Amino acid sequence: MSTLDAFPITRKWPAQHPDRLQLYSLPTPNGVKVSILLEELGLPYEVHLVSFGTNDQFSPEFLSLNPNNKIPAIIDPDGPGGQPLPLFETGAILVYLAEKTGQFIPTDAAARYQTLQWLMWQMGGVGPMFGQLGFFHKFAGKETDRKFN
Repeated sequence: MSTLDAFPITRKWPAQHPDRLQLYSLPTPNGVKVSILLEELGLPYEVHLVSFGTNDQFSPEFLSLNPNNKIPAIIDPDGPGGQPLPLFETGAILVYLAEKTGQFIPTDAAARYQTLQWLMWQMGGVGPMFGQLGFFHKFAGKETDRKFN
């Protein structure tokens, strides 16, 4: 296993447990998806809070891991070949973790693609719609209330 010191993000969020998977996220509907899977898989991980209130997602350290400035992102210190693997995008992280552990993703090709189609539907369909609902309901306030007759 290689050191995580090679990743600039660890300067802002140092790993207390460098042997564990490092999760950079926030408890938002999208941000908790990886946490939920990690709990279900029983994988040890360390959480680093990326605060939107202080624009952490725009920091050079976070952008070094995810240039799209979105949560969640991970570094698996024990990735393929025993080398650290940085990943961003929730769907990619979920597929990676499922494949790494051999859980929650079928090996049968037809069943695998059926599972992936539902993941893609959630990531590109209902997930963003619920995210927009949550944003407008919680943060946008009354100024977005409109009456349609």
